[in-house]
Amino acid sequence: MTSVETTWPLSVWQRQCMGLERAHPGSFTDPLYTISAVVELRGPLDLVVLQRAVDELIRRHEILRTRFVEDAQVVSPRASSEVVLLDEVDVYFPVYADSPTPLAVTVSRHGTDEHRLSFHLQHLACDPVTLWSALAELGALYHAELGGPAVPPPSAQFGEYVTFEGQQQRADEVAARAWWESCLGGKAFARVPADSTALSFEYRDDLLSAEEFTALAKFGRAHRGTVLTTLAAALACAMGPHVSGGDLLFSTIFRKRDRPQWQRMLGPCFAVTLFPVPAPPDRLTADYSRAVRDILVRCQRYNRFDLLELHALIPDFTPALNHFLEFMPPDRPDGIAFGPVTGRVVTAAGPPTDTPFGLDLRTRDTPAGAVVGHISGCGGGWREATVRQLWRDVAAQLRDG
Repeated sequence: MTSVETTWPLSVWQRQCMGLERAHPGSFTDPLYTISAVVELRGPLDLVVLQRAVDELIRRHEILRTRFVEDAQVVSPRASSEVVLLDEVDVYFPVYADSPTPLAVTVSRHGTDEHRLSFHLQHLACDPVTLWSALAELGALYHAELGGPAVPPPSAQFGEYVTFEGQQQRADEVAARAWWESCLGGKAFARVPADSTALSFEYRDDLLSAEEFTALAKFGRAHRGTVLTTLAAALACAMGPHVSGGDLLFSTIFRKRDRPQWQRMLGPCFAVTLFPVPAPPDRLTADYSRAVRDILVRCQRYNRFDLLELHALIPDFTPALNHFLEFMPPDRPDGIAFGPVTGRVVTAAGPPTDTPFGLDLRTRDTPAGAVVGHISGCGGGWREATVRQLWRDVAAQLRDG
């Protein structure tokens, strides 16, 4: 471990956040801009040993010794995070972007051999894979402190990923810029009619049954698409009657763990991209699904610019014009072992959804095979009742398709 600070450039994701932070101060440096999980622990938990395991986790990973400034991430040679004992843990706990470590751990005692551990990572340093990998490694390190097996060293450090990502970005930047200018420049994207009486809303609900999700996945495979591309195509068809006509503008997230050393490495290996969806037909078709897929492939290939830079290509861009759609794969583990202590994940959460989008549609599948979602709207156009109907229309297309 070096004895001096190391400075790395920001990753694409971190740079996008900092760009949007300048436009919407506090959105991405908010201390609750975290990804967190609460784990129920049963067994003889030793808090002194747990603290040693947390210290070792931080020592092993540069990203857990990183603080964020406007245009860089700074890795300290050492950092620590005291395990905080509370009367009751919560899935939200403040972690500041300029703290010496982006990690906070809290514990509450509920009996002699019963505790709850809450694990929080600032989102600038974390994605869901990082959350679950770090928790699993913490459990393994706790066991090692008690005499269990040694934990293998990390496969890579996040700075290595940032360096590789930067090399990829520079490889075809001119072609990437030209493509974005061709598909965004001067375009008037579809808008929902303004409605000053439409209030902002937020809800969680079941969106698709297991049978409907199976139909969606089958349709996607038949036309060489993915769950995300097929879901975006079906949703666009459902949105069509409610907007002004023309292409729709989505945003989504791409994971970037396509090399073995990045698979379980700690750090946010993903980026957000705009995703212009062609004007939809009345009903989902194979040709339309393929067209949406082809656009998304290009978005992924050329994803390297700050979102504000892309927004500037669109005439009269407003956040309400852009809809965020995410389909999260099932990363959440059933249990996490801490040697003789057994752990069960009881809840997990990302940041509060106050980022400005017209619609914010975060979906995932459940162990039972259904699709659930955390849905919100910024108001001024979309009504909650209309959005709930959109998902019923998507389900109907899948049943009828």
